[in-house]
Amino acid sequence: MKYPDLSPVKTGNESDHRLAATIVEAMLAATGAGLLLLAWLINRGWLDRHVLPHMFLTRDYQILWWAIERGTAFALGLGLLFLVRPWAARQVRRGKGRELFTLCALGTIAIALSLLVSELALRTISWRKIDRWAASEEPLRRPDARLGWANVPARTGVEIFDGRRIVYHFDAGGHRIAAPGRPIDYARPSILFAGESIMIGFRLNWPDTIAGRIETATGLQSANLAVNGYSTDQAFMRLAADLPHFAKPVAVVALFAPALMERNLDRDRPHLDAGLRWYPGQNHWRLRRLAKNVALYHSRRRLDEGMKMTQAVLREIVLAARARHAAALILVPTFVPEQPAERAIRREVLDDAGLPYVIVPLDPHWRMPHDGHPDARANLAMARAIVVGLKRQRPDIFTGR
Repeated sequence: MKYPDLSPVKTGNESDHRLAATIVEAMLAATGAGLLLLAWLINRGWLDRHVLPHMFLTRDYQILWWAIERGTAFALGLGLLFLVRPWAARQVRRGKGRELFTLCALGTIAIALSLLVSELALRTISWRKIDRWAASEEPLRRPDARLGWANVPARTGVEIFDGRRIVYHFDAGGHRIAAPGRPIDYARPSILFAGESIMIGFRLNWPDTIAGRIETATGLQSANLAVNGYSTDQAFMRLAADLPHFAKPVAVVALFAPALMERNLDRDRPHLDAGLRWYPGQNHWRLRRLAKNVALYHSRRRLDEGMKMTQAVLREIVLAARARHAAALILVPTFVPEQPAERAIRREVLDDAGLPYVIVPLDPHWRMPHDGHPDARANLAMARAIVVGLKRQRPDIFTGR
């Protein structure tokens, strides 16, 4: 006697649901495994190879941020593999695949629209050509077609920082000066200073800055060409434009900090390559710039290009100074202890090219409170090291002038 087959009949829809569930499981499993592989690959060695040291972001903080990012990738991978994957598969087998797909699609659209709105907000007039902070933070800057931005000339700016009144005076050429009635005299023997916020003396009054201290110590005119936020190639372009105007340049001092190397890789501003060819700023997505600050990642190719450009620019600064019979010195401030990554950059950029530099170890406590820039004590140490370094090159440099 034959008994009837009482097993459930597999309909076409059930077969489709099972196939769809299998596909969803495979996709989620692959994504989860990929995240776990990523978390495994971005180990400490990867960090040292691809994440540059940062002047205003300690290595310990970078390591903490890297650990959070790595842990997040690991957690997301495990979550996709062991929580989301089986749950999504069950939903699809129950015939809720279309509903799940709709929710995912709506979520993706919402994220895409939020990113688009954020990008449009970052491209508004107030963000265009020059960052908001550069247009509102003292010392003020303005857009410049060749350099990216430059100091607003012929003005005095005042900032209250940590209870102190900081005054910035600028002459018609955009040089920081001691007082409004003392503009740069291009006929006087001068020491030229090229660099960024450290060299300009950010959040310090003139007498406490490197340029101010050296002017007082030597009696020579300090011509401060620095501009906040400059990279090494921007500082060079500014120097190259100004140097021909000086009748008696005595020395050129340029700042290079391995911990500021990150800035030399930016391409969303006018920049140079290793052949000193000029390029306009690239119109990248603004969100990409923000993402870079979070990920802190650079490819080895981009790092190598940045190193070569930086070395070429610093070499050209030295040659330009010597062509005018002026001494040349590269200032390298380093908050101790010098990190291995900083040492490696310094040796590759400076030592391998035989460039004249003075490294100035700075006490890590010699920073502005809640800021990170070198304070008055650090500026004094750097000024003294510059004087010693210049005298070592030219013993007569401060005599007979």
